[in-house]
Amino acid sequence: MKTILFAVIMIFAVFPVFSSDDVYRDAGAGAFSFLKIDPGARAAALGGTGLLNSGSLSGFTNPAMLASMDTGSISAGHNQWLGDATQSFLSWNFSLDRVGCALGTRFVYVGNLEMREEASSEPITTFSAWDISFHAAAGIRLGIFDLGIGMKLLREKIWMESATGIAFDAGVVIHPLKDLDLAAALQHIGPSVTMVEDDFRLPFTWKLGSRYSFNLPFGNAALSAEVRKPLDNTLSAGSGIEYTPQRWLKLRFGMRFLDDSRDFTSGIGLSAGSWTLDYAFIPADYSLGNVHRFTLHKSL
Repeated sequence: MKTILFAVIMIFAVFPVFSSDDVYRDAGAGAFSFLKIDPGARAAALGGTGLLNSGSLSGFTNPAMLASMDTGSISAGHNQWLGDATQSFLSWNFSLDRVGCALGTRFVYVGNLEMREEASSEPITTFSAWDISFHAAAGIRLGIFDLGIGMKLLREKIWMESATGIAFDAGVVIHPLKDLDLAAALQHIGPSVTMVEDDFRLPFTWKLGSRYSFNLPFGNAALSAEVRKPLDNTLSAGSGIEYTPQRWLKLRFGMRFLDDSRDFTSGIGLSAGSWTLDYAFIPADYSLGNVHRFTLHKSL
């Protein structure tokens, strides 16, 4: 049985390579594209498998994971994204009886964007763009199922134009075996938003994922895989392996599939007492620059 389930995990990671490379018909149709960026360094180092590897940042990605949080925590991070974009986030996890809860906010900013009305070597001016969101989520365990829901308020401003929206998430995690987790989530469900005079849909995304844990001679490891499909892009996938040779040390490697700008990912996790520091390195092509991501966690 475990052999079959392990094979399913590997299929999740490799079958999207058969998808088309053409430009997707709805490219650019979604607003608030920053929502598709998972904030945590751990998930980023594991090939972008945030569905099951966001840990204390699960309120941003899969609220069902909050049901398995053992303690409360505070997590924060600030990092540069592709190009000159930066991302900052803050999350607080706590429990209310049997319900795991999370409150959080994230902010994405990019400045010095050049404006031109026609082909020219000199821009007319420069401007900035930013997005901010406020999140609330909860998860509960019901037997072998963990269920979760989340809500977020959204605000985006590009130069002098702005838009406001609301979105919802829903997730489930299934524990069919002790060492196996299966998950699914629907993210960014909500009404269209208006920017200037045009309506834009939210980047509705579905995700499927799995994680299999196993022992190695000098530690233990977990193999993860995830498939995702946003409204405005084609199917993509990621996979990663996390190796724990010591309780205070985690080594992470991953791959992103069907991503023209990124493939190999790596990272490390260091723990000391109630503190954990996660780091991820994501090299990018097309002169987008390498991404270094950091997340700091404090257990309460």
